[in-house]
Amino acid sequence: MELLAEMKLTERQQYWLEHIQACEASGKSVTTYAAEHGFHVGAMYAGKKMLVRKGALRGAQLSRFQRLQTVPVTVDQKWRIQLPNGVLVDFSGTVEAGALLTVLNTAADLE
Repeated sequence: MELLAEMKLTERQQYWLEHIQACEASGKSVTTYAAEHGFHVGAMYAGKKMLVRKGALRGAQLSRFQRLQTVPVTVDQKWRIQLPNGVLVDFSGTVEAGALLTVLNTAADLE
C-alpha cells in the first residue's frame, strides 16, 4: 500500500497504517493477520477506509471497462448426422437453422 504524502497522522491513524502495511508485507489474508494480532477484521478495514479518505493511502482503483480486441476464429465445421432410419447426412461449413431443419425432416421421412 502506497503512502501518498508526508502528512500529520494521529497516533491512531499511524497505528492502523503500520498494521495495514505489515499485513500486506506478510502476504497473509486480512482475516488471518487480524486474528493473529487480536483485533476484529472489520476494525482493520475501517482503519484502511479512514486512511484512504484522509489521503494517506491510495485506495484500490478498479477499472469498470477494459478495451479488448476480438479476433475472428475459423473453425473447420464438418457435420455428420445419422438419423434413426439409417440415413446419413454429411455437410460442412455454416448452415442456416431453418435449412438444416428442412433437410433433416426430409431425410427422416425417407424409408
